[in-house]
Amino acid sequence: MGGRTFRAIMIGMGLMTLTGCSTKGQVVTLDVQAVAPGGDAAGKAMGGDTNVAVGSFEDGRPQKNQIGVRHHLFGGETPFDVAGGKPGEVVGRVMGEYLKRKGWSINPNGAPDVAVSGKILDFSADADSKLFSTEITVRTKVVVEAMNKADGSIVRMTLNGDGSQRVFWFEPEDVQKLLSEVLTESLEKLVVNTKMEDRQLRLK
Repeated sequence: MGGRTFRAIMIGMGLMTLTGCSTKGQVVTLDVQAVAPGGDAAGKAMGGDTNVAVGSFEDGRPQKNQIGVRHHLFGGETPFDVAGGKPGEVVGRVMGEYLKRKGWSINPNGAPDVAVSGKILDFSADADSKLFSTEITVRTKVVVEAMNKADGSIVRMTLNGDGSQRVFWFEPEDVQKLLSEVLTESLEKLVVNTKMEDRQLRLK
């Protein structure tokens, strides 16, 4: 085997290694979870025994077939989606987990004092692979509506989140982790800007 041929094969193998594992055409399911920004521990009880129920969110995105895609270096795409293909259920679950961690009394089975739901306007994750790196971008935009049972009043808030990350060696877990962090961090606005009074949620 000539030296030129050997060098060409080695270069080809190197490029294959740099692009990471290939999943072209296969849908990658992202397991989005609530995380603790900054390593925060569970918060103090908020509102005592005020019962909060967090339901599923309406999917108001124009395109509902998937949440994003990875563009591969040498062509082709890998779609991203969440389990069951229902971001509304994922957002509701993550919100419930995060609020419980922050000290809210979350009880989806009992009669709620405050019922939280809303609409997803953006929930996306994309990755663009180039030579030696992959750029990951995620965006979330969720309209939250919390209805107080006592007087029927509603607290509305729009939670925005976005983030990007450049990685040398791409793994689907990179997208999953970034999307989890961005969604969770956007929920902090709800915690910081509201308070419980007389078993009702109010803006500060």
